[in-house]
Amino acid sequence: MFILFHLILNLSFCLSFIPYSKWRFAHTSLHMKRYEYAKEYFEFYKKYKKPILQQSQYVNYQEFVKQNNHSYTLFEKNFKKIQEANEYLSIHNHTLTLDLNQYADVIDFEGNMTYDLMVNPIIPPTVSPKTYFKVLKSPISYLEELQPSDIGFHWNHSGFLSEVKNQGSCGSCWAFSTTGALETFMRIRNFSVQRLAEQELVDCSKENHGCNGGLMHLAFDYIKNNNGLYHDKDYPYQAIDQNCTHLNVSKAKGSHIQKYAYTIPSSILDLKVCVRKNPISIALDANNLFFRFYKNGVIDVPRNISKELNHAVLLVGYDYDEKGMYWIIQNSWGKEWGEDGFCKLRVHPDEGTLMCQVYGVYPRE
Repeated sequence: MFILFHLILNLSFCLSFIPYSKWRFAHTSLHMKRYEYAKEYFEFYKKYKKPILQQSQYVNYQEFVKQNNHSYTLFEKNFKKIQEANEYLSIHNHTLTLDLNQYADVIDFEGNMTYDLMVNPIIPPTVSPKTYFKVLKSPISYLEELQPSDIGFHWNHSGFLSEVKNQGSCGSCWAFSTTGALETFMRIRNFSVQRLAEQELVDCSKENHGCNGGLMHLAFDYIKNNNGLYHDKDYPYQAIDQNCTHLNVSKAKGSHIQKYAYTIPSSILDLKVCVRKNPISIALDANNLFFRFYKNGVIDVPRNISKELNHAVLLVGYDYDEKGMYWIIQNSWGKEWGEDGFCKLRVHPDEGTLMCQVYGVYPRE
């Protein structure tokens, strides 16, 4: 006991000669190793979750992380992945850049945590032979697209395309992709529409599965069979599954389509021709780092990255850069995601980047 007492006394004596600021730094450094990105997490939380403290006030980042440990663990994992991916992309001269967004502390790719993607993967329908024969009905438009050109086309600034929406934590992307295509279809035909009711599709399109996912052609079937859709102001979006409600108000005038058409699977030419007529509801694989944390540039990743279709978006055009052609899509994850809610995907043969060329459907006259 006497020896132990002297050891403690000597240690205290030695520490007394170390300046307090240095001792505190050493102590903090050891503690910081556990929460290496505590400050980055705090700034992320303040931006994407809710305002918590004014910047001028003192913040104990370590204590804040302790209170949100599970959330931080996912954040740190994704933050490291994003940093490593950006370093690799920069070295290999890619235009693609990833960044933190609202999903940084909720997505766990290793734990199969899909959050807002479809629970069941999309199985594209088998299209009928008439889908392929449509080339014969308007051969000139296809021949024109075969001519060498670097002139793009998109609906972004046409006045016909809807604003970027946000589906929230409900896997209702199929409904948003469907209404996005239909709203432009209506405006082209001089029908006035602010926003159609995605919630009506979530609740009432029984062949689909609400927040667990669905197929866009089945959504168009519902619209055909139920005299169109309500306006969102009458049947507002809630991002949850509800009982179907039949309102005592009129459906949106011009929303009652009679027909829809599929794109020819994996046909770049057909997608180019069809998107000039109307934005197209398409599916892709969003369950990967490159799409989930997309910031800007063109996603151009190997084919084996994608395993299944699990997310629906809206194809709104195409354009060219020094590396070739890319698709322009509008997502339904809000304007804070990507390039103000939009994304670019490199055009490749067959399935395309993230399988985006496999399944497409759009309303037609």
